[in-house]
Amino acid sequence: MKKLKFIVSLFVVLLIFSCEKDNNIPLNQQQVDGQAGNPFLENFGASMDARFIGRVINEEGDPIIGASINVGNMMTVTDANGVFSVESATVYEKFAYIKASKVGFIDGSRSLVPTSGVNQVDIMLLDADPNATIGAGQPFNIGLPNGTSVNFSGDFETENGFEYLGNVQVVLRHLNPDNEAMALQMPGALIAENTSGNLQALETYGMIAVKLIGENGEVLNIAEGTTAELSVPVPTNATNPPETIPLWYFDETYGYWKEEGTAVLQGNKYVGEVSHFSFWNCDIAFDTVQLCITVVDDNNNPLPNTIVQLQRESVSWTSATAGYTNANGEVCGIIPANETLTVTIPDFGCIDNDYTEIVGPFDIDTNLTITVSDSNAQTTNVTGVFNDCSGTPATNGYVFLNYNNSVSIIPITDGILDLSIDYCLTDTEYTMQFFDITNNQSTTFVTGNFTVPITDLGTQMSCTTLLDADADGVLDFNEDLNANGDYTDDDTDQDGVPDYLDTDDDGDGVDTIDEDYDSDGDPMNDDSDGDSIPDYLDNLDVLIYATEVSGIGCIPSLIYDFDSIVSEVYFELINNTYTFYLTEADALADVNPLASPFIDDGNTQIIYVKAVNTITNQFDIAEVYLYQEYLDTDGDGLTDCEELSGIDSDLSICNPNGNITDPNVADSDGDGFDDCIEAANGTDPSDDTSVPTSPSIIVNDQTVTEGDILEYAFTLSSPAIDDIVINFEIVSSEVDFEDYQIEGIYGNNNINITIEAGSTNGVFAIVITDDTEAEGTENFTVVGTLISGSASAIGEATISIIDND
Repeated sequence: MKKLKFIVSLFVVLLIFSCEKDNNIPLNQQQVDGQAGNPFLENFGASMDARFIGRVINEEGDPIIGASINVGNMMTVTDANGVFSVESATVYEKFAYIKASKVGFIDGSRSLVPTSGVNQVDIMLLDADPNATIGAGQPFNIGLPNGTSVNFSGDFETENGFEYLGNVQVVLRHLNPDNEAMALQMPGALIAENTSGNLQALETYGMIAVKLIGENGEVLNIAEGTTAELSVPVPTNATNPPETIPLWYFDETYGYWKEEGTAVLQGNKYVGEVSHFSFWNCDIAFDTVQLCITVVDDNNNPLPNTIVQLQRESVSWTSATAGYTNANGEVCGIIPANETLTVTIPDFGCIDNDYTEIVGPFDIDTNLTITVSDSNAQTTNVTGVFNDCSGTPATNGYVFLNYNNSVSIIPITDGILDLSIDYCLTDTEYTMQFFDITNNQSTTFVTGNFTVPITDLGTQMSCTTLLDADADGVLDFNEDLNANGDYTDDDTDQDGVPDYLDTDDDGDGVDTIDEDYDSDGDPMNDDSDGDSIPDYLDNLDVLIYATEVSGIGCIPSLIYDFDSIVSEVYFELINNTYTFYLTEADALADVNPLASPFIDDGNTQIIYVKAVNTITNQFDIAEVYLYQEYLDTDGDGLTDCEELSGIDSDLSICNPNGNITDPNVADSDGDGFDDCIEAANGTDPSDDTSVPTSPSIIVNDQTVTEGDILEYAFTLSSPAIDDIVINFEIVSSEVDFEDYQIEGIYGNNNINITIEAGSTNGVFAIVITDDTEAEGTENFTVVGTLISGSASAIGEATISIIDND
């Protein structure tokens, strides 16, 4: 009964579930988009009602308040502890799909085989902060520092299949099998439908999540008939990864993975093409059998709410999955057939004191009992009675139990708590609070020390106010934003009145109860400007920049097309209108709006833009300076101001070097080279006979000592005129893979390096192995080969390794 450790769900021991077999059967949609009778769903049995409780957290482990939860045919939201409860949802006998969503996060989910009791899950949502904004119609590569990348063709469409031509915000996340949090981050479970329609268990070599967002918050995808190339790094400790591997995408409608395409190993990455985006996964598939484990202590007491982890023995990196035992101490799952497994009970008794046992292999369905024992662990039977404020046994609640530096969510369904837990002899303190979900009430905090053989919590009545003291539509419990149990230290508008007593929590002049714009009785789920802050906590429900296009000393443009300005800087606005005025007084009074395009007399330096939220009617006014220093209309790397004036503003990637060029045309002279590239290379961007030449790549011989890291540096004779990709290869008859690693990756003798247009240098690392063998000086040559781009010559360098033995 411990907090779920970040256990990597690389190899599925498919779904952890209870062994109680009483036809507790869950059901997802039988019909989607008008298509009925999905044959694959027959793997999951019939339908029935099941009960669920769970917790939704962010990447820092903090609760996510107000996340929307969908289970089968039911929906609810998380409370201030990030906890949700669904008393009855229709799901499948061997499959339930729980989906969590919140503005500002990538949708998350968990798939499991439900039990006849309460099914408990944990879900971690990934932040959806955009990595980049790109323009439709232009090829673009987006990458992460670890080598994860996606190459887009630039063609996008809306959910309805219409062509999309605006700016696109791209969210790219890598779910790394080396990261212990991956088990909580990945969607569903590692179960899948292969191309033959068969149920498979998966072992992952890495996942990515891609989210494409339009200017008005539209959900986008790459255009039908086009593809994108993705690169996914191989786990650091994986040995002998397969040369090709199937690709699988997560079906967000049904909640399982589907096979589609393959990826090829290139260096330390899997590279493949995909035709749409969701989560994508590089996996090997396996045949399966079913394993059920009952976990008991030395006294044969079942251990409920206990995390059980299973891991394949035949892989060289952490490859495990985990789940909670049910009330009888049982967990079940689909496991790989004919494989030896390690069973782990993490943090048994004391932190970092893991109990492990080797089991298997199994070629038929199997039931096991595992007795967990440790001299540092003590077991107590925790008992208690939990009633609502009228003295009636609570039927929909949970105990929030803190001990041993961990958190447990213990469901209460009949007012009774009676279970065995393990704790550490050196840390016997606990803190407990009961929450009555049905009546929105709780007990006070109860503290104490575990005792043997029984820890009796007594009778607790949930009468501590979870009422709405300020009648603002938000329960006091949910106004404890920092979730520390103290309502008095949460004061969003810093007016001295805590939120639970403040009728206007954000101090914007609109009462919290009146910020329930969708009239569903809950102000917590209204975020009209899409900034991930609920309106009732957002004192200005308008996204607007304090200043926009500004600068000093640039030649003003006499005609300002406000539609262009808005497309450049206001694309994030949601539910807003915008109007431009010559004076701030006009903006405040809504008089004398400027026509678009606005014709400037050449002397006007500043105008004003007013953004109005069409839902809340809140507004803000910002200054717009008419010296277009920040704008780069043609996207050539030079701002409009720099192109009009020839003056370097230090706000772009290039210095115009005094050249006057067309701010609306990337290649002013039409010679095939953008103005920025020509300016950087010293050629005339207004003369089509003056063109830059391809640079040569210059490298120097170097000497390095065993055990050191060689920074292999190279320079360009002139700035790159386009993106250059060079393959650097180590060639030698004196050294082998034992003597070095490129970028810390063992077994590579080459690496591709990209030099971006305009760059003049590059570097990568060669880690020299510090061995104990006396070898003398060894030499190798680094040979460069042009893969793409423009380079006139590539030098070679000899590296000498000085033996330190």
